[in-house]
Amino acid sequence: MIGQTLAGRYHILKELGKGAFGHTYLAEDTQLPNNKRCVVKHLKPQATDEFTLKIAKKLFNREAELLNKLGEQNPQIPTLLAHFEENQQFYLVQELIDGHDLSQEILPGKKLPESEVIAILDQVLDILVFVHQQHAIHRDIKPSNIMRRSKDQKLVLIDFGAVKELTTQIVNSEGGTGLTVTIGTPGYMPSEQSQSRPKFASDIYSLGILAIFALTGIKPHKIRRNSQTEEIIWRDENQVSDELGDVIDKMVRYNFQERYLSAIEAKADLQKIIAPPTSILKTSAAPPLKSEFSLVKTIAVTTALVCTLGAGGYYFWQRNSSVLPLTLTYESLDHGIQMAYPNDWDLEKTEDFFGPIARFSPRNNQGESTPVLVTIEVQDITDDTSLDEYTTSTIADILKYLPEAKIISSQPITLGTKSAHQVIYTGKNRGQDFFSKYLRVWLVDSKHVYDITYNAAKDKYPGFIETVEKTMIPSLAIGEELP
Repeated sequence: MIGQTLAGRYHILKELGKGAFGHTYLAEDTQLPNNKRCVVKHLKPQATDEFTLKIAKKLFNREAELLNKLGEQNPQIPTLLAHFEENQQFYLVQELIDGHDLSQEILPGKKLPESEVIAILDQVLDILVFVHQQHAIHRDIKPSNIMRRSKDQKLVLIDFGAVKELTTQIVNSEGGTGLTVTIGTPGYMPSEQSQSRPKFASDIYSLGILAIFALTGIKPHKIRRNSQTEEIIWRDENQVSDELGDVIDKMVRYNFQERYLSAIEAKADLQKIIAPPTSILKTSAAPPLKSEFSLVKTIAVTTALVCTLGAGGYYFWQRNSSVLPLTLTYESLDHGIQMAYPNDWDLEKTEDFFGPIARFSPRNNQGESTPVLVTIEVQDITDDTSLDEYTTSTIADILKYLPEAKIISSQPITLGTKSAHQVIYTGKNRGQDFFSKYLRVWLVDSKHVYDITYNAAKDKYPGFIETVEKTMIPSLAIGEELP
């Protein structure tokens, strides 16, 4: 690769790093004055078959849009200069940050002063407030991914883990995508992220671990943990103020629901250490993020009062008396979508740009080897794709990629005021010896496809189909239909 010129303009000078996800190079742009230098990231999909490359290209373009948005709107995230595909390989071109990363400041055996660690936390939390408000998760917060820019000494957050994710996507038997590799760095990565379920709170955890390393000089994998609770034991390794210690302790709690659920919350508590409370209002002009999960899921609702939930939902009395009277509502403002689900089901918001945006499962089915699952996925489409065209293509994919697939029924339906299509089919997931049954409903609206899938083992399918058909799917509201 050294000495090659990509896209007719980016001349590769030397390799800066490599890993399982690809290579990073220093390059010069031969079409700019003085051959301005930049960073080229070469991303290699794990599979090269036609369908997987089609999925990878879609994800690559979507991720590039996100990186472009982040870099354009925040000066402490590198600017995306270009992205392109060449010979079935994917490339990102980003701004070169002149400076050094924090691995040159945070070293084993070296204890940084509390004031320096607070300053690092303050700047990185500011960046994460912005990142999380764009519904993105970095996934790989660590010293080597935070640069100190030479010209102004500002910290810059680099190497977003979601870019690595698109190189590890595989196509599953439902025509969706899945991960083969967990994104993150051992020691800095919390338990939920190691299970490929990152949250906003996962970034908070990683930053808290970085702070402990900086304060104690102890590498993350050598930090002691309570053998019973898995909580981190560190405060006897250095004398820090109770206020800072309490903030960091909350950042690194083992259970993500006990951590700060967003960077705004952590920033607010840190600001109390830095400045009087009256200055907290100046930390962010944006409204607070909604928490990912409610901390009051077990509250017994006995009246028709509306109670706001952190997951973006609320308890309400269903207006349609033919469905269960007490439900929760899932709502995504980013995608303009809302759907009711039973209050004895659990919701997981993926906070991700790949695959489903939300998953629902009966609470008593958690941990089962054959789980019952309802998912919502939103896909971008071209302006001229019709519902019939999308239906034909999707059914073809089901028959092609789901082993032993059999279409039981396929028919047009109406959701609210919108035309939709419903398909019921069976098949075997790869690696499983039992048949699953699926009910999928999709509709096309404003350059997007909204796809709801109910998936269960054939013997469990009848037990929840009424809930899905009478409570969940009919309640779907998008765009102008939202109350």
